[in-house]
Amino acid sequence: ESDQVHLTDFRKFGIMFWLLTISCFVVYGCVLPFNNVAAGILLERNYYKSAPSSCHLLHPDQCTSGYLQNGTNPSLDSTGALCSIDPSQAPLLPSSVNITSSASDQSGEWDNEAYVYPNLTTHDVQCSDPFFSSACTRDYCSKESDSTERAGKVMSIPYLISALSSPPLGLIVDKIGRRAQIASLASGLLFIVHLTMAVSHSSPVLPLVGQGIAYSCYAAVIWPSVPLTVDKKFTGTAFGVITSVQNIGLALFPLMIASIYKASGNSYIPNVEFFFMSCAGLGVLIGLLLNRLDRRNGGKLNGITSDDESRADAGFANVEDEYFSP
Repeated sequence: ESDQVHLTDFRKFGIMFWLLTISCFVVYGCVLPFNNVAAGILLERNYYKSAPSSCHLLHPDQCTSGYLQNGTNPSLDSTGALCSIDPSQAPLLPSSVNITSSASDQSGEWDNEAYVYPNLTTHDVQCSDPFFSSACTRDYCSKESDSTERAGKVMSIPYLISALSSPPLGLIVDKIGRRAQIASLASGLLFIVHLTMAVSHSSPVLPLVGQGIAYSCYAAVIWPSVPLTVDKKFTGTAFGVITSVQNIGLALFPLMIASIYKASGNSYIPNVEFFFMSCAGLGVLIGLLLNRLDRRNGGKLNGITSDDESRADAGFANVEDEYFSP
């Protein structure tokens, strides 16, 4: 009866398991939720920045381009000369719009009968609506589409690195151990990545390379560490608990990010990146504590588990021998 496993057995797990769980909670919180909003961050930071505030349209209450603009509506600076807009900046939008379907015989394609915006903002412009994409702000929507495509290509960097590096990283960890140390270094790299994204406007390629490396290294060590912190008979329960806690974080973090985004005036930079940075920083602190406790408890996390003596100390037998031998 003492060998039976119950759901409440998670109360028997030691401090090292719970530190691993908290580490998983915060570190994955600055990786996977970041991937969800990375397109918005990259557009705001690099590929579709706000239009120059010093510029204005010649006709602020008219469409900028499209079939509702028969002439031109250029962007001008304070001297009346043509405004220089960087390729990474969005075109100017009309300050106001008041147009009904009677303005065009192509209005049947529009999503609405009337477009009345006394103060038109970027959040009002829906480029999926032909009114904006073809009739009134074609230049804005066209550039947004190109910028989104460019950001999408850059966003693939962490996934590509993870896909290519995860198998060799797993092999390296099997050979050298160092799990708690690598987890700490990966969290530190994530801290640097998000600090760079928050305070710099340099190319995002290098930070996203760092994100991919950090994510791959962390994933290669966190999951093999779980069985080393609990008794063998609790391994499945331990994985269930840590996965549950991880998913709680993945459910909560997007809500927190949305709140930060709204409180920051619908802006990701820098406060959302500061949030990711704080998660990574907490991951570093937990990693340092894990390393300290691991040294006191025989170095199971940083040891080489393929060594027979280490495996015996961890309380494990060879799975293949146990289940498949005669």
